[in-house]
Amino acid sequence: MGRLPLPIGTYGKVLVVRLGERRFRAWADYRDYDGVMRRVQRSGPTRAAAENALKSALRDRSRIVLDGEITGDTRLRVVADLWFRELDESDRALRTKITYRDAWRRLVEPALGDLRLSEVRVSTVDRAIREIRQRRGSSSAHHAKVVLAGIVGLAVRHDAIDANPVRELTPARKKPVGEKVSLSEEGLSRLHNYLAGSEDARKYDLVDLVDVLSGLGCRIGELLALDWRRINDVAGTIAIEGTVIRVPGAGLIVQSHTKSRASMRTITPPAWVMDLLRKRHADSHGPWVFPSTAGTLRDPDNTRKQLRQVLAATEWKGLHPHAFRHLVATRLDAAGLSAREIADYLGHERVSMTQDVYMTRRISGAAAGAALDGFAPR
Repeated sequence: MGRLPLPIGTYGKVLVVRLGERRFRAWADYRDYDGVMRRVQRSGPTRAAAENALKSALRDRSRIVLDGEITGDTRLRVVADLWFRELDESDRALRTKITYRDAWRRLVEPALGDLRLSEVRVSTVDRAIREIRQRRGSSSAHHAKVVLAGIVGLAVRHDAIDANPVRELTPARKKPVGEKVSLSEEGLSRLHNYLAGSEDARKYDLVDLVDVLSGLGCRIGELLALDWRRINDVAGTIAIEGTVIRVPGAGLIVQSHTKSRASMRTITPPAWVMDLLRKRHADSHGPWVFPSTAGTLRDPDNTRKQLRQVLAATEWKGLHPHAFRHLVATRLDAAGLSAREIADYLGHERVSMTQDVYMTRRISGAAAGAALDGFAPR
């Protein structure tokens, strides 16, 4: 009976021969990822040196990813390179790709990057994620877990390991957080008057910005990506087709789609929003509807910070721009619009938990805008 073949990615007995004074050669048969047995050899000035050089070469060879093939001996960082290559080729949002790479580089790689896949166990992953949560917070731990689950999931798909240990982690209990600041119609009216009388709010151009958010209910990045070409004054529509993000090494850019491609939309806003935008257009000197003080693309993070700063000592302390999104949704629901119409106006991917249908680009009719016409700031 013949000998069983070596498992893929492993080698047989190491042999060493003396070739001359201070010259030794070590070799072994290695079964490559294509199933072919190949001889690998290395030399050294001593028997031990030659053998150690060979074992290092064999170890490195087992870590090489050939055509996406990986084994239990492959280092986690090698699998990460392959996973990020797939991520880059996907249609995921650019901001998501940046966030995931940053989470790997800062959080996961320093803690687990040198582990072999066979060493990535539930207890190891759990300890690393808990430490990240303790040092960096729940959001960082969440991103680290998502990235790690994707990387190890790739290893499972390649049969390098049997199961994904990240999936076995117990969901962390969220710590109680302060109540989110919400907006009522009466509260919005007071907010409008407060901002209109605030020198800092006028300096940061927050008065019109907040008013428009209360009519569009869009995401802050979508609003700041809006240029005058996207506003059709004749049709009375606005095309929301991008969002502002920051790319390392490149600065602020307009991503060519919104948070998801499904939320690309053209909406018919209330007439008072269009009136406000016409006035701004008459005084504008650049392409952006809401530019920075220098006339350039405006940073969403800085804008949130400016809003928090202006409202720090008020009843709206901690107000997030998303509050206007909730307010608009509440208005439309009260006006009797369907879940589909509200989702189209706000650019939601899902109408409900049971309707998980990705939307193609669609035009929201005038029903939403008409429902919001009675809510002009005052």
